[in-house]
Order: sequence, then C-alpha cells, then structure tokens
Amino acid sequence: MGKLASLLFAGACVSSALGQAISGTSSPGVELLTKPIPHPYFYLGPASSAGAGFGSQSYRAETGVDVETAHAVFEAMGAYEGVRKNNDNDQPNPNGHERFLESSAYYRVAHGWSVGMGLRWDQLSTTNYSKSATRPEFGAEYDLIQRPCDGCRRDFSMRVKLDWVMAGTDRENGSHGPAITMTLPTPREKRHWFFRSRVSVDRFHTTVTEPDNLALTREQRSQQYFAAYADSGLVYRF
Repeated sequence: MGKLASLLFAGACVSSALGQAISGTSSPGVELLTKPIPHPYFYLGPASSAGAGFGSQSYRAETGVDVETAHAVFEAMGAYEGVRKNNDNDQPNPNGHERFLESSAYYRVAHGWSVGMGLRWDQLSTTNYSKSATRPEFGAEYDLIQRPCDGCRRDFSMRVKLDWVMAGTDRENGSHGPAITMTLPTPREKRHWFFRSRVSVDRFHTTVTEPDNLALTREQRSQQYFAAYADSGLVYRF
C-alpha cells in the first residue's frame, strides 16, 4: 500500500505542476474540439497494485483513438501491462502480463457533465495459467474549465471520470468495482500532451476451481477480498 500511495502522491505532484504551468502561460485561448475526427493517442506510465497476489510495481502502455465532439465522446483503446503474480496460491509463477481492449461512448448532458457506458475485455496471462473476461461498464465524467470571465481564456482545466466496472463474464473471481480517471488538461482542448492518473478498486472472491461442486463454489464465493490498482503517466495525442 505504501508504494501505491507513493505513485498517487507523485501523480498529484505532477498534476499540480502541470496545472501551475497552464495557469501561468500567456498564450491565447485554447480551442475546444467539436468535430467527429478520430485522434490517435499513446500513453505510457508506471503502475502499482496492492492485493490479489500481484507484484507491486509494473508499467502500462496504451494506444487508442479519442473522438471529442460537441455532443459526445467516443473512445477505443488497447493496453498492455507488465505484471506478474508473486503471492498467489500457484507458486512459482515468475512471468505474466495483462492485456486490455475497451470502447466507450459518453453523451454530453449539461454543465460539463457526460454520461455513458462501455465494454472492456481483459486477459491475465501467467506462466501457470490465464484468465479473461468481458465486462460492461457505465459511469459519468465531468469537464472542469475555469475562466475568470466569459470570453477569457481558461485558467485551469481537467476531466474527472468515474466508472463502475461490472463482473461480466468473470465467473472465476467475479471482480468488480469503481475506476476513477483524472486527465489534465481536459481532452476537450485541442492539445497534444496530457497527464493522466487512474485508480481502481476491485472486490473479488476466491477463484472458483470446480463449478460443478456447489458446496465448494459457495464457500469460495463467500471468501471476499479487495485489491487496488493505480497508474499515472503521459498521453500524447495526435
């Protein structure tokens, strides 16, 4: 948990520094994206986890497409995270990684708010086994754009996104929980560089090993745990 907190603290420091740099610039007002044009992007940053038997330190690489229109937001991405299990019940288990695919659509409602839903697929592959699941998700996001007056350039901007990720087809562990993403400045702005920090908390149960054994399955599902994940890094959007 200490390393996870350190990563979050470092992300907060970078966010603050970037916010101060944005506030101090004297460039003219930043244009907002309004047309349905796909913008490819690439993300890279360190990642950390606590619980679920994962090693505490890893990294995440992600590429995708972001579409920011006047009325909606569309996103699609694929990601790779270099993780391994070093404290599960199947040791030694020296190597591992996770892969992700995700797409989502959010509709802008009013006052900077958007609501929407998406679908994600994730696969954990280790030396000894692999697991995968498809998970629906739904949530809301808020674009904060501060201006000293109407028509003035903005002083500060960011996007905060909260999703609830469902268990979906995850019959083995039933992992589900909230995921919070902060992006600075807001992706609504016509910019190339962004800082992004993401935190998620999953609730899951002991792995179901014999689905046909109802008594054992009931016992395994009653053993509930929590795990936390975080990553922070830079986004370059074309």
